Amino acid sequence: MPFELLILSMLNMFKRTLAVELNSFFEYVKFKINPCFRGITTSAFTQSRQKLSPEVFVGINEVLTKEFYTDNELRVKLWKKHRVLSVDGSTIMLPFSEALKKQYGTHNNQKWTDDVIIARVSVLYDVLNEIVVTGTLSPYKTGEITLAQEHLGKIEQNDLVILDRAYPSFELAHNILKRKADFLFRCKHNFNKITNEFMQSSAKDTLLDIQPRQHQAFKNKDITANDSITVRLIKIMLDSGETELLMTSLINQQEWLFEEFKDLYQKRWLVETYYNRLKNILSVENFSGLTQQAILQDFACALFISNVQSLIIEEAQEKLEKQGKNRKYEYKINTSISLGFLKNRIIDLFLEKGPEKTLNELESLLVEHTVPIRKGRRFKRQSDKYRQRTKPPMFHNRKKNI
Repeated sequence: MPFELLILSMLNMFKRTLAVELNSFFEYVKFKINPCFRGITTSAFTQSRQKLSPEVFVGINEVLTKEFYTDNELRVKLWKKHRVLSVDGSTIMLPFSEALKKQYGTHNNQKWTDDVIIARVSVLYDVLNEIVVTGTLSPYKTGEITLAQEHLGKIEQNDLVILDRAYPSFELAHNILKRKADFLFRCKHNFNKITNEFMQSSAKDTLLDIQPRQHQAFKNKDITANDSITVRLIKIMLDSGETELLMTSLINQQEWLFEEFKDLYQKRWLVETYYNRLKNILSVENFSGLTQQAILQDFACALFISNVQSLIIEEAQEKLEKQGKNRKYEYKINTSISLGFLKNRIIDLFLEKGPEKTLNELESLLVEHTVPIRKGRRFKRQSDKYRQRTKPPMFHNRKKNI
């Protein structure tokens, strides 16, 4: 199988039976490359993909993101000259095989049998531009802070990294500052003695020095027991009546106003919605193979396709906003449907000498399929709905898009 066709076939998101997907793919491309091309068998495809490193798709994604940030500087969305990033983790279920069991380990299911393989996912996500800067797939036992440390190589000067309560750590904060970037953590009230005292005080916004926990081992770490960081602690009153504790390196109280931090932290929510897109729309758990190689290929492909989708939606959204200036309500592009329209057209984007025709066609289709923005909608959070490992209710009108 030619190298470029192997790449394109996998970017076209195989979610149905492999034989059906291969037949559809070659029927589509043969008139674009060679009408006499007959295609290959599933066995030949499987053998070909085993020779392909998943790093190919990681590299393609790096090229895409680099070009986005360098060639579109005026279009890149920033918050006060900061690129706003967020790190968050999730889990995905893998197909069962002995090789994957050895690589990722097993996890008890609701019947307490070791026949479920769960992998931990972590992404570094640009929440304003909805771009995955980098992502990893690791064994479930790998800690979220450990994975966050691995993402630091992609953080640049003046970036602002927002993280939830699972991530506050002196070492992580120290390493972010070391890269001349900033952080905004949501902290547990009892994170350390200093945060405890602050939560019991009447202060809402103060600067304090923190140090690493003295009883921990510092061998092979970038910090010592004598290191300290000046941080800003902020109390935020939520609509529910709870008090949220934020810790940040944005310590200039005149430049970074207290009133801005509630909305700033809420921007992190977009990384949560990204996982909904990755799992339920891109169907990342519906893998096209059972080997470790196939799993990593499909995962890297999904991250790349989600970035292509975000960039195309951004273009279409701008066009939609220009057309809808006189509308009573605001509308946005239907993200779910956009992925279905991308099927096969992703092939055209790479095979055509100029992708403008395909891009314009996609934009026109997306502008025709929109959903209203319902502001102020709130749903009560059920924090324990997965505690018994019960499946969430499925919507009967949820249909596959690819």
